[in-house]
Amino acid sequence: MKKISADVECTIRQFLGLEAMLLDNGRLEEWVGLLDEAILYEIPLRISARKREDEFPRGAFRMHEDMAMIRKRLERMGTAENWAEDPASRTVRTVGSIFVEADEGEGIFRVHSALSLYRQRAIDRAYEWIPARRIDLIRFGDNGECRLVRRTVILAETILQTPNLAIFL
Repeated sequence: MKKISADVECTIRQFLGLEAMLLDNGRLEEWVGLLDEAILYEIPLRISARKREDEFPRGAFRMHEDMAMIRKRLERMGTAENWAEDPASRTVRTVGSIFVEADEGEGIFRVHSALSLYRQRAIDRAYEWIPARRIDLIRFGDNGECRLVRRTVILAETILQTPNLAIFL
């Protein structure tokens, strides 16, 4: 296994922490600034299966978005038609178990992490807990700046307890 420099690993960890803070504080326009123009954000459909390799049907997604779709979603959030997030969710993201793999070329690193997301809405006493694993491709630029190129979110649940996934994981 190729060794990752401490500077690169620290910068990627800081990037993931900044991203979580921006999303938790509803600073979505700033969050979009962390995305690469070639972003692919996907949540594959997961089914119960006897064998792990059969859990993800090919080409089936809960979400499969590029930059144009993400921007369209943010545009809709600013309208009165945004019922899924009216009132807005209050979230707390904890990102951990971060493992940075070697450079895949062009300064892109594969980053594995675990996400624990707490979500509560309005005055409802109920809350949701959404656990997931994430596989990110993060571009580490010459200037030390990171950009999220691809995110694959693997939800722990096969049957979602949440009524919608209008938030970014």
